Amino acid sequence: MTRESDTNPSSVALALGGGGARGLAHIGVLRALEERGIAVEAIAGCSMGGIIGALIGSDQTSADIADIVRGTHFHDLLDFGARGGLVGGKGIGRVLAEHVREDFEALGVPLKVTTVDVQRGSLVILGTGPLVPALQATSALPGILSPVEHMDRVLIDGGILNNLPIDVVRTMSLAPIVAVDVAAPHDRRLDFDRDHGFVEAIKRISRREFRTLTVELFMKSFDIPQRLITDTRLAMDPPEMLVRPELDVEFGVEDMHRLEEAIELGYHATNDALDRWIAEDGSRPEWVDDAGEED
Repeated sequence: MTRESDTNPSSVALALGGGGARGLAHIGVLRALEERGIAVEAIAGCSMGGIIGALIGSDQTSADIADIVRGTHFHDLLDFGARGGLVGGKGIGRVLAEHVREDFEALGVPLKVTTVDVQRGSLVILGTGPLVPALQATSALPGILSPVEHMDRVLIDGGILNNLPIDVVRTMSLAPIVAVDVAAPHDRRLDFDRDHGFVEAIKRISRREFRTLTVELFMKSFDIPQRLITDTRLAMDPPEMLVRPELDVEFGVEDMHRLEEAIELGYHATNDALDRWIAEDGSRPEWVDDAGEED
């Protein structure tokens, strides 16, 4: 399929990566696009990227999404004793149901999300049918959040195999692709001196103290191969524009309280990336609208 520069020149397609709370930077990305008058034509997302994509497709603006996050007490959403994970995601599902459309077909912007069939060990792309179970599945970090039984499969976070689904959104639109990578750094250092053992780790999790060494070690073992796979996919199929907000190494996947910081970092990273692209090309890309320019 040939990409045409004159197809919806004021539109982009988004590949929104997973990263838990780090994915709140996607709100800032959306804000930057809104200010420049750039419409979103299609979205493929993973984990938080899929959730933000569903909110965008449900006609929520960047300001709307930020308000939803501000009004949500995330620790109160988690249910313990769930099968296959330290915590369940029923509360998350209830909140999502209040703010997103009932199914993929009802979305104003086409959306697909990546998940993994844990039984078959294969990538599963969801883009039809009920929306909330798909969002729960794409964000079900293995071992932490419970797997989701959906469409006769047991599904977990798609980030294991495709955390930044550029290839997926490329099949959905001819618009230029903006990919936003918010994954946790694979080379961040862990503090082994504060290890108190597995039993103490479980006690801390039960008190909603999620930053235990046991959990962090488990999550880093997820991040390392994820980065390798993402970098390989980027080399094989680079987007027209890659955005990597400068989220610090201590910005954890559970740090929802750092919303405002994440939004600002996503906003500035997107504007900087757009400005660099324009400067490097020596001319203004046709698809960038005149909105947002100074006289």
